[in-house]
Amino acid sequence: MLPVIEGSDAPCRVCHQVHRGLTRILGTSAPDAWLAVSEGERLEAELTPDVCILPHQGVTRHFIRGHIQLPVVEPEPDVFVWSVWVEVDEESMATIARTWSDPNRAAIAPLSGRLATELPYEQPTRGLQITIYTRDPGMAPLLMLSSGSGHTLGAEQRNGVSLHRVAEFSELVRR
Repeated sequence: MLPVIEGSDAPCRVCHQVHRGLTRILGTSAPDAWLAVSEGERLEAELTPDVCILPHQGVTRHFIRGHIQLPVVEPEPDVFVWSVWVEVDEESMATIARTWSDPNRAAIAPLSGRLATELPYEQPTRGLQITIYTRDPGMAPLLMLSSGSGHTLGAEQRNGVSLHRVAEFSELVRR
């Protein structure tokens, strides 16, 4: 069962609907690049719920799944999560692989990557610079957008969103 944001019985100030039981986490099961290659190329690749290794045209690309958390600031404090994929370089992937089961992996230095998932925003999200913070085993890495990105997603990560905005996300993803 997917975790939900309970919401409120009060009508939304924006759309006058009642937003209850909204999905707390939305995302994809593979990076966009995985979906863009042929079935034959996928046979040479590896995809798990957390990692994707994708050889394509003589280059091996490395991806990890992580979470971009957006604080829900009204009507009550909560958290919405975009579960997305980030492309990392080979050295970062080696660090992640080496520390994946380490109980102290949350202590490793932050890593860098680029967002590899297109999210439903007016501005493109694929390619945005991401800082990756590993967390304890069993938890997906926490992803932070660069503060200088100027992207709506970064502003929402810093300032939060309303429950109405979470309802919009759910609707956009269904389309």
